[in-house]
Amino acid sequence: NAFSNHKQKGEQALTTTPKPMTRPQLRVLHALDMARTQLYHFRTVMIAGMGFFTDAYDLFSISLLADLIGDLHYGGTDYDGERLPRRMRAALFSVAFCGTISGELIFGWLGDKMGRKRVYGMTLILMVASSLASGLSLGGCMDGSAVIVLCFFRFWLGVGIGGDYPLSATIMSEYANKRRRGAFMAAIFTMQGFGILAAGIVSMTVYAAFRNSSRMSSDYIWRIVLMFGAIPAALTYYWRMKMPETARYTALIDKNANKAALDMSTVLSFQVVPEEGAVNELAREDQYGLFSTAFLQRHGIHLIGTSACWLLLDITFYSLNLFMEHTMVKKPSFNDGIVDMWKITAIHTFITLGGTLPGYILTVALVDRIGRIKIQLFGFFMMSIFTLCLAIGYNDWKHKKIAFGFLCGLTFFFANFGPNTTTFIIPAEIFPARLRSMCHGISGAAGKIGAIIGVLGFIYMNEQKMMYVLSGCNVIGLIFTFLLPESKGKSLEEITGEIVEMQLSEDITQELAAAEHIHIVPM
Repeated sequence: NAFSNHKQKGEQALTTTPKPMTRPQLRVLHALDMARTQLYHFRTVMIAGMGFFTDAYDLFSISLLADLIGDLHYGGTDYDGERLPRRMRAALFSVAFCGTISGELIFGWLGDKMGRKRVYGMTLILMVASSLASGLSLGGCMDGSAVIVLCFFRFWLGVGIGGDYPLSATIMSEYANKRRRGAFMAAIFTMQGFGILAAGIVSMTVYAAFRNSSRMSSDYIWRIVLMFGAIPAALTYYWRMKMPETARYTALIDKNANKAALDMSTVLSFQVVPEEGAVNELAREDQYGLFSTAFLQRHGIHLIGTSACWLLLDITFYSLNLFMEHTMVKKPSFNDGIVDMWKITAIHTFITLGGTLPGYILTVALVDRIGRIKIQLFGFFMMSIFTLCLAIGYNDWKHKKIAFGFLCGLTFFFANFGPNTTTFIIPAEIFPARLRSMCHGISGAAGKIGAIIGVLGFIYMNEQKMMYVLSGCNVIGLIFTFLLPESKGKSLEEITGEIVEMQLSEDITQELAAAEHIHIVPM
């Protein structure tokens, strides 16, 4: 009949339609994907996570110190109800983000060209040096020159932080097994929450120590807090340098099958046989670049999605931190800056413990069960609801501190059990290996552009109107999420279309399964 004839023609069309070039997965990459969770996974989380701890500590601590710095270096003069002139507040908050944009793009590109490990140590050295230099910023006590010097060093701190984002994400995604990859990457990002918490605890401790000190001695407070951020990052430098290059870079980009097999044999404690023939075949394949038509057709919409979602998320995430600290504490009296800063820091720490950290931890537990896209959609949806509630009753919420703090805490919870974590994970999974670090850097740079927009909006826009803008950003972020593919439980090469998903030959599968440190999961 007509229906069966139409069906047969359709089947013939499907069998004759040309398919994109794909290949079986390399043995070494298959071994990584199927490996059971073991020590090297947790070691990688800690090594990369300490960088994120420092990133978050340095980026968020400045908001706790800004008014104290203004009190000490601008004489406590009332600048429209603030201690710090508006232009200097904008510069102090946004200059590190400007550096982060540069770092994400530069080191993201270098990570694909020179290797992930090779440039990983550079970002750490830059972060440590800039953190120490920030605390040593020289200048006059009342003329604001020290703040200008501080802004210079915070720019370079931002460059180091920016480089850490794409490299840490790419390294973890390429080391992890496919069943727990999302959890490992979320665990790295969870260190951001601990960094935010540490910024509050360290600030409160130093404030308490100097509470009864003289005005000149109080200048040590912000310097000590900023310099402390260098310590955890410096402790991991040795281990970063000991990490082998990822097998995906070595095999798929550097085309060195022997080295990839040797490095991963050490990591997995299992002998992986190199596949020179397969790697040589890869070298002959047509590999498209970032600005090629092939990339635009295959991944252009994905890059738009990851960049837009990260930009819209960071507009809300960073500006809401400033809104919270600004609204929860009564306007400063300009006679006890340390007490005012202690109150701000205490509130910040409480909300981090109650909302921010639980969101991160829940994502670690559920991201490989629920999936990245569902978590991101739900997070954006709930954030839009709570920011809309804040906007509608903003004038009332300002006088109901506990209710305002509760709504902020819920917003941060769903940001972290939502797009704040997934926007970090997804770009490191859905792009091909030779462009993975660069595309993550582009996505993250878009996010930091959003952070700058959020900071400037907080400083220059009407607060209630800005809340409506934040709610709208979350709705738009939800819409852009539909452009992204789900990557849960898949090999990186399967996600990007570089391999056909298939069983390895029986002898290879049995060989891997027999290894003591490898657990093969049925595909």
